Amino acid sequence: MPRANHRPTADRLRAQAAAEQWTPWQLTQAVAATCSVSLLQASRLAHAWTLETAVVAFADLGHRATVQQLSSWERGTARPGDGNLDGLCRLYQTRPDRLGFGQDYTTGPDTPTATPVAPQPPAVPVTGPPADMAGQRAILRALLAGAGVGLSAPVIDALGDVRRSMSDTLGDTLSETTMEQWERSATEYGHAYQMSPPNQLLAESVLDFVEVQLLLARRQPAEYRTRLCRVAAQLAGTAGIALVALGEHREARAWFRCAQLAAEETGDRALRAWLLTREAVIPFYFSSPQAAADLAERARLVAGNTVCSTAAWAPALEARALARLGRAGDARQAMRIAEAAFARLGADQTGDTAYGYTARQLRWHVGSMYTVLGDTRRAQAALDEALTMYAPVEYLDRALIALDQAAGLVHVGEVATAAQVGVQALATLPAEHLTGIVVSRAREVAASVPVSASRMPWVRDLREAIHAGAAGALPA
Repeated sequence: MPRANHRPTADRLRAQAAAEQWTPWQLTQAVAATCSVSLLQASRLAHAWTLETAVVAFADLGHRATVQQLSSWERGTARPGDGNLDGLCRLYQTRPDRLGFGQDYTTGPDTPTATPVAPQPPAVPVTGPPADMAGQRAILRALLAGAGVGLSAPVIDALGDVRRSMSDTLGDTLSETTMEQWERSATEYGHAYQMSPPNQLLAESVLDFVEVQLLLARRQPAEYRTRLCRVAAQLAGTAGIALVALGEHREARAWFRCAQLAAEETGDRALRAWLLTREAVIPFYFSSPQAAADLAERARLVAGNTVCSTAAWAPALEARALARLGRAGDARQAMRIAEAAFARLGADQTGDTAYGYTARQLRWHVGSMYTVLGDTRRAQAALDEALTMYAPVEYLDRALIALDQAAGLVHVGEVATAAQVGVQALATLPAEHLTGIVVSRAREVAASVPVSASRMPWVRDLREAIHAGAAGALPA
């Protein structure tokens, strides 16, 4: 969407200010109120500067900023640091609160009584997000900018603040075009989780979640509110998926619960079941197969007789969890339920890599179950077939499939080959994809190696690769 051209209005106000002897502050207020822009942008327009001109003047004072940075400060999508804020005050010869940062608590008249005072312009409307939300956005954008940045305490706090605020909200209307754009965005995130670095996926999805939260806080037609809640549930679910990959289990669970709040407003059983199954991945990969089986069973029951992807995916995950619990007969029965449900799905669901359940996922999950059950022939056939169906850039599932193959090789005594497969799986992953869930699975494979083979060179290499991966990965 092209941005509004405020320069003609600002030019008119500058001429009026000169004729009526306004102070610089009064001119800035008038520009902000009339053009509905932030005080920072109004200060620039009051000087008749373009973004490029302001950046050059800023540099002359010894400060560095790009046009994009200055624009983001003006729009409230980021906040300048203390040094840059001081530079902006010098640039516009004013104080922080008159640039929209902080409050002035001093008392007394605004200007000396001898100075002619123009009629006070109306109060400047709030055009950007609240200060706390601007801070959250800044933190999340910093995460987005740093490909190898870990999830520090401020990042986790920002995620928690956004999620809690959305949970409180679930209690200006949109156009159909805008609504459809949000729905497409949510779907695109679902497709991207295999290929996008999880920290990038997390930051981008939560930034959009903030925007949807603001829309839900305003009055919307019932249909749009339901659709927005669906988008919110999908975006929160995407954040949960990214957090699972990063190994942040507690915050991931909280985001899935937040997603459930939004999903409940839609009345969509399939969406609620999808979220439960996504949540079940956490205990499945992080040492609680019973909890995974329970959540997957609950997801299957929520889906009920609905013909949806989760009706196949939930029992497949349940089967894998039951296999880990040593309940071979129950695991095979659950997988038969999954295969029967999959056969009822339409092409739109089996071809949907965001919210559907694909044939390659089913083959992987069948192979994963047989790996645990010790049926190596069936396991390797299914896993080999699954790998041929994945694109090379779908990093996460390919790595987990390779580690399942390694686990199967350990079971039949091919320890050296298994370790080589594990090392290769870790080595071929881009650094930003070598995250908690992959490291955790690799540790399981290494732990399954018999003590008698633990000193083999390839096994040592695998342990070293895991250690290096855990050190370089985001929190595992």
